[in-house]
Amino acid sequence: MELQFDSLSPEEAAVSNAKVIITTQDEAGIVNKKGIVMIDTELEKYPAIAKAKILRSVIGERVIDDQLIIGIDPGSRIGISAIYLHHEIASAVVESSPQDAISHVAAMLGGIESRKKVVKIGDGNITMAIQIARMLKMKFKDSVSIEIVDEHGTSLPQNTDANRRGVRDRSSARAIAFRSGKSFTLK
Repeated sequence: MELQFDSLSPEEAAVSNAKVIITTQDEAGIVNKKGIVMIDTELEKYPAIAKAKILRSVIGERVIDDQLIIGIDPGSRIGISAIYLHHEIASAVVESSPQDAISHVAAMLGGIESRKKVVKIGDGNITMAIQIARMLKMKFKDSVSIEIVDEHGTSLPQNTDANRRGVRDRSSARAIAFRSGKSFTLK
């Protein structure tokens, strides 16, 4: 995340003026301090949520455009990019199923504090896009805006060496996140 940090003992962290402290479950009691104390397992299980908490803590009152935008590139490999406070906090490819992608996105939508949450889904595979949009809309109702986006031109050229490990899918999801689309509503 390109943030400066200091590595301290739990005792030093307890008396420091740090805005965020990341520690183990066993040492959390030593720190016992107001503010954000994160347990290291949170970073492993939900890294995007942990990154969002750290960003919010570091940026603090300077938050002007408080929004979470998630771009989704549906297809055989589903690219996902999450932008929070103008920083990409997650970039992933889900190769198994739309349900796994929905679970991944739902965890971020439910775990990240933001005044505005928008999910933008590319229309390259419109059947899958509508399936994902419908499931997310049913779960989050009006607390999340969902848009279907024209994804024409979002992919890197196929003849480049850029599709190793889903680079193309993640790049497309990022481009989709920055495009305007048509609002999706349940019918």
